[in-house]
Amino acid sequence: MPSALHQITMSYLAEQDRLLLRVGTTDKKEYQLMLTRRFVRVLWAALINVLEKQPDLKRDLLPKVKKAVLAMEHQKAVSGADFSRGPEKGYKNVTPGSDPLLVIGGSVKPGNGGSTRLVLKTQTGSEIKLAFNKNLLHALCKLLIETTAKAGWDLGLTVGDAASIAAPADKTLVH
Repeated sequence: MPSALHQITMSYLAEQDRLLLRVGTTDKKEYQLMLTRRFVRVLWAALINVLEKQPDLKRDLLPKVKKAVLAMEHQKAVSGADFSRGPEKGYKNVTPGSDPLLVIGGSVKPGNGGSTRLVLKTQTGSEIKLAFNKNLLHALCKLLIETTAKAGWDLGLTVGDAASIAAPADKTLVH
């Protein structure tokens, strides 16, 4: 039986202009993966596609309403996550050698039972298979949004339309 995800962290490595994704499992194994800007752009489109097709997001909503609902779901899903902690100690790096694996491709598929399967293909030919529940998928998206912004990649990543759920500037008006 595969190990469950325990912790995911992401950082930007300026000297390589890549993101370092660290995935820790409950059995104290860690996968270190390097993501390029080009790959993140393609991955993002696939992640958003899966989020928009979640069973609890009504398909008959108007596009603008659907984006607002998705933004609210994203905020709710990440509100309970702790993004302040760095990578935990005691994980055994299971990537061959000591260098992180460069991700060159992959796939994102909604799985049975609500989990999303992410398969990352590396330059060495190996595949890292990960399963994300809804909250972890939103957490991954939040990490991608924040880390690509820090990297200055100008990808403009967002989940839904957060601007549409903002409170009006004039709080004295009631509609």
